[in-house]
Amino acid sequence: MKNIMKLFLGLSFVLYLGSCTKDYLDINKSPNSPTTPELNQLLSGSQYYMVQALSQGNFIGTGLSSYVHHLVSREVQNYGMTPGANNTFNTWNYLYTYVLTNYDAIIKNAEPEGNLIYAGIAKTLKAYTFSVMVDLWGDIPYLEFNVPGLNAPKPDNSKDIYNILISLLEEGLENLNDAEAENSLKPGKDDFFYSGDKSAWIRLNNTIKLKLLLQSRNAKSDISEWQSMLNALLSEDAFIKANEDFQFWFNNVTNPSNERHPAYESYSGQHTYFISPYFYETMMGQTYNTIDNPFAGIEDPRIPYYFYNQKYGGHGNSPSESPHEYRNGDFISIFFATTGPNSGGSNDNSYTKFAIYPMGGKFDASYLYDPEEDEGGENEPDPDQRVSTKDGTAGTGIAPHKMITFSSLKFMLAELALSGETSADAKTLLQEAIIAAFDHVNSVVEKNGSANPAPKISNEDRDAYIEAVLTKYNSSNAEGKMRIIMTQKWIHNFMNPVDVYTDYRRTGYPLFFDASKTQDPGFGVNPTVTERSDARVPLSNFATFPRSLYYPTNSETELNPNITQKANLSIPFVFWDKYK
Repeated sequence: MKNIMKLFLGLSFVLYLGSCTKDYLDINKSPNSPTTPELNQLLSGSQYYMVQALSQGNFIGTGLSSYVHHLVSREVQNYGMTPGANNTFNTWNYLYTYVLTNYDAIIKNAEPEGNLIYAGIAKTLKAYTFSVMVDLWGDIPYLEFNVPGLNAPKPDNSKDIYNILISLLEEGLENLNDAEAENSLKPGKDDFFYSGDKSAWIRLNNTIKLKLLLQSRNAKSDISEWQSMLNALLSEDAFIKANEDFQFWFNNVTNPSNERHPAYESYSGQHTYFISPYFYETMMGQTYNTIDNPFAGIEDPRIPYYFYNQKYGGHGNSPSESPHEYRNGDFISIFFATTGPNSGGSNDNSYTKFAIYPMGGKFDASYLYDPEEDEGGENEPDPDQRVSTKDGTAGTGIAPHKMITFSSLKFMLAELALSGETSADAKTLLQEAIIAAFDHVNSVVEKNGSANPAPKISNEDRDAYIEAVLTKYNSSNAEGKMRIIMTQKWIHNFMNPVDVYTDYRRTGYPLFFDASKTQDPGFGVNPTVTERSDARVPLSNFATFPRSLYYPTNSETELNPNITQKANLSIPFVFWDKYK
C-alpha cells in the first residue's frame, strides 16, 4: 500500500507541474477509456507512472535485483519468486492500466489533429514499454490490449510483438521527421525526458530500435529484415549522445509529496534489501566468493559512490549490534540463499547502505583514507562521527532512474562488435562505455551539489582503472572478453535490473554468484571472523534460474481465461532466449 500511495502522490506532483489537474482527472474517470485528453497531462502522467513501475522501490526494481545479484533479499531468496508474489498492483498492472492506455490515448488524439511530435513520442514510449514487458514475461496481450469491451485479451507471440514494435518505432520516427511536425503542438515541461526536443526523441527512437535488434541477435531469423535494419541504423549513426540519457531524475522535494528516489526509503525503517557481497567483491577485485573474478586485483574507484558503510573500523573494528553474517572491512551484508544463523539478526544500524550514485545517499569518504599517507593518523576518520542513516536524514534522494544511458549504448555497440555483427573495434567501444559510466556517476555528484557534497572521480583514477580492465581484456579469449563487457555493463546498470536480467538470458553474462566458486566451495565466505561470526556461512542449494516471470495471479490468470500460468520458469519463454 505504501508504494501505491507513493504513486498517487507522485502523480499529484506531475499534475501540479502540468497544471489543470481537474481536467486531467476528469478525462481519466475510467483509465481504460480516456475521452478527449489534454495531451500534456497525459504525457507527463504516463511518463511518471512508467518510471515508477520500473524503478527501485516497486516490484521490478526490488525483487528482480535479487535475481541479478545486485541485491540480496530475505523475501525474494534464491530465485524464490512465486506466482502469488505478483500482486494486483505490480509493474504489469501499472504499465497496462496507467501507462500504455494513455500512450494509446495520445496517439489516438494527437495524430488526427496533426500533433505529430506528441504522436511520435507516444509511439516511441509505447514500443519501449511493450518491449520491456515482452523481455520480462514473453507472450503477452498486444493486439487485443485496450480494445473496448474486450476484457479477456489473448496473448501474442513474443517474436510477433517485437516485429510489430519495430514497425511502431518506424511509424513514430515518421511522425517526428514529418515536415509538419514543426508546426504542431510541442511538449515542454510535460516531457520529463527531453522537454519536447524533437531531435533527441529521434535519436532515442533509433537507440531503442538498436536495443531491440541487439536483444534479438541470437534469433535474427525471427525478425524481418534484421540485418538491413541494423546496417541502416549503424550507417546513419544517429543515436543518443553524451548527456542525453533516457532517464528520470528524482529530487529532494518532500512536500507536498515525496519526490526522492524510491530506494531512498531504504535509509529508514527495517532493512529488507541488502547489497550483494558478490557484487561488492566484484567491484573490489576480490576473490573470497568469486575465485574467477574477471577484475581480480582491480579496485573500482566507483565503490564509495555506490556503497556507504555505516560502520568504520578505525578504532576497535566498530562491532555490529548483532553477529554479522558477512563483513568485509566495514562492508556488512548477508548472502544469497543463506541458511546461516546470523542472516536474520537486527543490524539496521550496521548494514551497508546505498551511497550517492544509486539513490542520492551519502558518499563514503572513508574509502579514500590512506594510512600510509597519514603517518600520525591525524586525518583518520573518527568512527564515532560516522553518519547513522537510519533516521532517513542522510543524503538527498537526488538520483536518476536510468533506462538507456549513453554508456549502455556504448556497451551495446561493443557487444555487437565483439559478436561479429559489426566491423567496429569492441575494445575501443568498451573503453568509451566505461568512460561514459564514470561520467554518469559524476553527473549525480554534480546534481547533488553542496546539499550532498562529494568529489568527482578524477580522470587519473578513472584512466588507471580502465587501463587495468583493458589489460585483462587483452589477455582474454572471446568468451572472456564478452564476460568483461557484460560485467562492466552490469556494474553500470546497478538499480536497472531489467536490462541485466535480459542480458544474462541472452548472453550468459555476467556470471552470477556460484557457491561452488568460493574459497570454501559450497559455503559463503565471511572475510571478517569474530567470536560471534564464523568464516563459513551455510547456503541452501540454488534453485533453477528463472527464464521469465510468472504472469500476475490476481489480475490475469485468475480473471483472464485466455492466459494460462506457466508451469515453471526453467525453460525459455521469450523468443530471443537462445543461450544455453
